[in-house]
Parts: sequence; structure tokens; C-alpha cells
Amino acid sequence: MAIKDFEHSAFEIEKENRSLKYEIELKDNEIGSLKKELSAKDKIIDKLRTEKESLKEQLQKFKGFWHSIMSHFHKKICYDKDNNYKIVSDDLYKNGIFDNNDNEIANNIARKVTIPDENKQNKNRKKNNDTRF
Repeated sequence: MAIKDFEHSAFEIEKENRSLKYEIELKDNEIGSLKKELSAKDKIIDKLRTEKESLKEQLQKFKGFWHSIMSHFHKKICYDKDNNYKIVSDDLYKNGIFDNNDNEIANNIARKVTIPDENKQNKNRKKNNDTRF
């Protein structure tokens, strides 16, 4: 009787071991699949980061170009009093190419030619450095 109980226990243990090995195999397969998916997503993230850096560079070039154009208009209209540039500036404003800020920069001698993001950063610096209180 003890031998039959032992054999039955051994059979149950072996059956449980096979079941556990199968579960481990399934988990290993799932982990492998997740690692492949993670690797693919890492590649996509790296590609997007590269594209983001490229777009940042292009944006900086465009900001520099915009700054030089606005400086040129500002100089020609405000200092050189060139009416042709005033006409072009007004036409660009009427056609929606210049917004209110661009139009004011081009035509107002008191305005400096800056990029709006820089204006916000400068205002934040002034607020943070305010020692009056």
C-alpha cells in the first residue's frame, strides 16, 4: 500500500512538474515576445528622436531667417523710412502673413526684434530676479 501511495504521489508530482515547466515555457515565450516588441518600440523612439532633432534644427534655421527678415523690415521702415518696405509690410499684414506682433515689430521703432519664446523667457527671468519684495 505504501508503494502505491508513493507511486501515486510521484506521478502527481511529475504531472505538476510538467505543468509548471509548460507554464514557465509559456512565460518565457511571452517575455521573448515582449522583448521583441520593446526592441521595435525602442527603434521607433530613436527614429522619432532623430526626426525631432532634425525638426528642431530646421525650426532654429527658420527662426533665424524670420529674425533677419523682421530686422531688415524694421531697419528699412523705422530708420531708413523706406516707403516701399512699408507698403510691402502692410500688404503682408493684410494678406495674413504678418500677424499683429510682426506688423508692430516692423513698423514700431520702439519694438525690438525678438522671438516670442525669448520674450516669455526674459519675462520669467525678470520675475524670478525681482528683489523688490
